[in-house]
Amino acid sequence: MLKLEINTSKANAQLQLLLLDPRKRRRIMRGAGRKVRKSSRRRLTDQTDLSGNKWQARANGKKTKMLRKLGKHLQVHTTPNKATITFGRPIIGKIARAQQDGISQKMTAKEAVKKDRKTNNGAATKNQAWALRDLDYKIRRTQGKGWKTPTLKWIMNNLTFDHAGAIIGAIRKREKGFVRKKKEWVKPLARRSFLGMQEWERSKLEVYILSEAFRLS
Repeated sequence: MLKLEINTSKANAQLQLLLLDPRKRRRIMRGAGRKVRKSSRRRLTDQTDLSGNKWQARANGKKTKMLRKLGKHLQVHTTPNKATITFGRPIIGKIARAQQDGISQKMTAKEAVKKDRKTNNGAATKNQAWALRDLDYKIRRTQGKGWKTPTLKWIMNNLTFDHAGAIIGAIRKREKGFVRKKKEWVKPLARRSFLGMQEWERSKLEVYILSEAFRLS
């Protein structure tokens, strides 16, 4: 589970000296937590890490933004002395932590098939289309006699994910010397940090906490 706790010792020590009401301290910490949540969401939007660098691009070359939906799951929980930014659902936190720290994931063939089917809304994927082309898959001509090699677009528009998979499996089964794919493998994951604070952000947050403390005292 990925979470971040805002517990700046310097600011909190001074808050204690100010003897603020616990409700007021909690109000200040809630404001601080929301600021960190806002900056984390901005990094997700900008696709940049804690150092301000652009994240590593997708391995498949796609240009669509990554982790776009993580921001809406960020939640702020507070006590009079601490703010915690975390995720509402443990599974989302697990995914976020893997991305934040670049944790390699074990993938099984069954999970990969399930993910591809869901990602492509049940239609044949581009990878499947290429595989069918490589296997010399043919379809009957609509006009005239004989067979022809379909285009990638035709395969993706006319075959379902399961149908394409069945055809690929049948053709490969007929081929001699075909090597069956591994049932599981490790999928490397690039580190794409977004949750946290740089030193200048931490200093700025302490100034905010102390300013609010003086304002409410």
